[in-house]
Amino acid sequence: MNANAEMIESVSDAIRPAQQVARKAARTVSAARASLHDGTDRVKTTARHAADSADKFVHSNPWSVIGVAVAAGAAIAMLVGTRMRR
Repeated sequence: MNANAEMIESVSDAIRPAQQVARKAARTVSAARASLHDGTDRVKTTARHAADSADKFVHSNPWSVIGVAVAAGAAIAMLVGTRMRR
């Protein structure tokens, strides 16, 4: 074997572990992306369901919702007014 061939073989041997690490990292990133995508879909579905439930509740109980909104607004106004006087 000549010196160039030995050097190429030596470099190839040195690169193999790095290539294995790179492949493993790529698999890990791919798995993480898939898991994140699944989680995102679940969050979207849950949020859609919550919004639909809230919409149905508001349409079936409009005066209750208005009362709660007025009470919340009054409480916030009182808190803001108290802070501004200090």
